[in-house]
Amino acid sequence: MSEPGIYRYLTVDIDAPVAVITLNRPEVLNACDSAMHREVQDAIDQVELDETVRVVVLAGAGRAFCAGSDLREVGRFQGAAARRYLQLDFATKNRVAACRKPVIAALHGHVVGGGFELALACDIRMVADDVRFSLPEITLGTIPGSGGLQRLPQIVGLGIAKEWALTGRTVDAQEAHRTGLANHVVPLDQLLPESLRLAREIGAKSSMALMLAKVALDPEPPAAFGMVGAYHVLASQVCHDDPEYQQQAGRFHDKDK
Repeated sequence: MSEPGIYRYLTVDIDAPVAVITLNRPEVLNACDSAMHREVQDAIDQVELDETVRVVVLAGAGRAFCAGSDLREVGRFQGAAARRYLQLDFATKNRVAACRKPVIAALHGHVVGGGFELALACDIRMVADDVRFSLPEITLGTIPGSGGLQRLPQIVGLGIAKEWALTGRTVDAQEAHRTGLANHVVPLDQLLPESLRLAREIGAKSSMALMLAKVALDPEPPAAFGMVGAYHVLASQVCHDDPEYQQQAGRFHDKDK
């Protein structure tokens, strides 16, 4: 295979059988813009092609895993621009979910909005004791738009998923573990070592068996161009065009200035 690309917003470290992809925009808590989405998709493509890699660990640099979409960019989008971004965002989560190799999310600090949805697209979630999950889109006048509303109920149950999505409240590590969102909770300084330990345990198994088990457990992930994808594109456009959303998102433009 070709070596992983040189990325601006990611690092990729391969120590077979494990590849660690680290979101690397710590100055904005690893908030995702369009360029970062494209890099994540490319990095998954590259490690999937590497036959020495059997398991992927997805982590975040700095004080958080991911603070969601970068509203300094996304908050300006309306109409066709909002649709294009939503399709890109949805495709990133689907690319992670559809990776033929197991993906372990190593989560710490803020796991917010699109960052939460990215964690949900992973197969296993290792969680540091300082983690803070939330889907705050409802407080901005919009909804989670990249598959999280479909994946979350499968993990924690419909009633809990509805409460979290409709309130936008914060969920700590203990509640995440109690509801099944977190597979394991560990001290922050043990997050990456424990994630790597689990990755190596899984990576000792047959790569073919791992792939087939993933497909059997999740045979029909939400399709970016199916009914779910179309709904989220339209919902995002409607919400982005709503004056209430523009007012809330405008706060991030002002902070940027």
